[in-house]
Amino acid sequence: MSQSTVVYSTSLHSLGDTVLLDISLSATPCRIRLLDCGQFLDHDVLAIHEYPDIPSFPYTAISYIWKGLGVGPSHTDDKYGTFAIKGAEDGDPISIDVLKHACTAAIQNGSGYIWLDRLCILQNDSDDKAWQIRQMYKIYKSCAMCIVLPGGGRRLARIDEETTWIQRSWTLPEVIAQSNVMILYAWTYGKALSSSSASAVFTYTEVIQGQSAICSLDHALQVSVGNLYELTTERKNFNSFSIKLVGCAGDPNTGALLAALNGGGIQSEAGVQAVWRCSLMRTSSFPVDAVLSIMGLFGVTLDPRAFQKGDRRGATIALAKEILQKGGRASWLAPSLSLPPAKGLSAFPEFPHVSVAGQATLTTEEGDRPVAELLPWVGEGWLDGIPTGMMDDAGYFTFSSSAALLIPTGLQKDDPTLYDNESPLDATGQLQIIAMDGAIWRLHLDGEETYQPERRAFMVFVGALVHYTSAAFGCYVDTYRYRAMLVEEHEAGKFHRTSYFALGEAYMSYIERCKSYTFCLGGPFDE
Repeated sequence: MSQSTVVYSTSLHSLGDTVLLDISLSATPCRIRLLDCGQFLDHDVLAIHEYPDIPSFPYTAISYIWKGLGVGPSHTDDKYGTFAIKGAEDGDPISIDVLKHACTAAIQNGSGYIWLDRLCILQNDSDDKAWQIRQMYKIYKSCAMCIVLPGGGRRLARIDEETTWIQRSWTLPEVIAQSNVMILYAWTYGKALSSSSASAVFTYTEVIQGQSAICSLDHALQVSVGNLYELTTERKNFNSFSIKLVGCAGDPNTGALLAALNGGGIQSEAGVQAVWRCSLMRTSSFPVDAVLSIMGLFGVTLDPRAFQKGDRRGATIALAKEILQKGGRASWLAPSLSLPPAKGLSAFPEFPHVSVAGQATLTTEEGDRPVAELLPWVGEGWLDGIPTGMMDDAGYFTFSSSAALLIPTGLQKDDPTLYDNESPLDATGQLQIIAMDGAIWRLHLDGEETYQPERRAFMVFVGALVHYTSAAFGCYVDTYRYRAMLVEEHEAGKFHRTSYFALGEAYMSYIERCKSYTFCLGGPFDE
């Protein structure tokens, strides 16, 4: 076992609602700290050990939200109550009863220690915080199990309670990094006796009998997205059993996270695109957190101190540049084709508005709308064929792809749909294509030798939809599964994205004839 130092130890009896716990006087910045579950459960002692690096023995990491479910006037904690952390007073107090359930679950699964960011990070030390953020992916990747507390640290949530856990940026990498992710929730119905389902698998294990249970995140997502017709337990028979802890049926966040897990996480292009989709829909206290939270998933370590809290743009460019240098693809393009491009940075979608509470939103003609409502259904699939390339410090993405010159017709369709591009030929036999912004173009496949406009426009092929295999998504076949970008030249050799195309099978013979072009995609336009 790694050598440790006990930097804090106090009796649970000494903690209470008025206590502001502070470990900074004895802790050393830039160290890993863990809560000792054995001391907590067997001796009623809150003991925190400090290690020079991430230990090799089994420990459990906690995924939760700082502001979770509230408590009503009838709610009672265990005999010890709650306590707060110095430097983290803006979050909910931590319930000792919740920690008791978490420690019990950890020990039952062979792990005697817990990492909980509120307890284990020096909240008033900027150097320790920056160091811990850079270690975050490794902390969750290296743990034996990740326990999700969807209701937060104040109390355990019931399965029928909606939470905001799945909407927060930092909870995404915590569960993508670790394959053994369990949800801990309040459960009073005893053991399961039987269940029936068409598209979901669900099993659970009691933690403290009659009080709590755990189930895998994957099972919870399947039940949220799919159907579990019946669940019979020792104390209740559930008809049409459902879980709301990680989102209700039809919640885009739930489907996207299931797709990320179903798609293989960051080990496959399918999973990576789902991760980007999840990230676009999630919110955080500061815009830059949307980038810092996922950097570790891509093997990238950015210094948090290099960016202002509102600098999502600069951090995004830095992350994308590193991903591409490592041989990765511009996978963020796949889920964001339907979103407006960022002003002056059109290789990326417009950056969502984030806040301490609520959802990630974008400003539209109808007002601010959740990003989750603006993205296509994840069940359509992921795009096979997204290009790789290089990015410069200004956010210009240079890549090569099959493309065709476009000739403007000056015509516009008022109400474009995915079904507009069923046939490549118009009524006069001309080869045409209709963008999702309604603009009608002629496809010119002969190249620039026969058509040389002052400013060029291209249909740039970016991939074909491939269905995610989870049974919870059903069997969906998109006959308009080919996707292409509409890019237009704003200065010699530099292009910006203005719209996209959804193409049917009839276009494939024409796409196969397209030449390969190199594009420099980015701003500046409409800045």
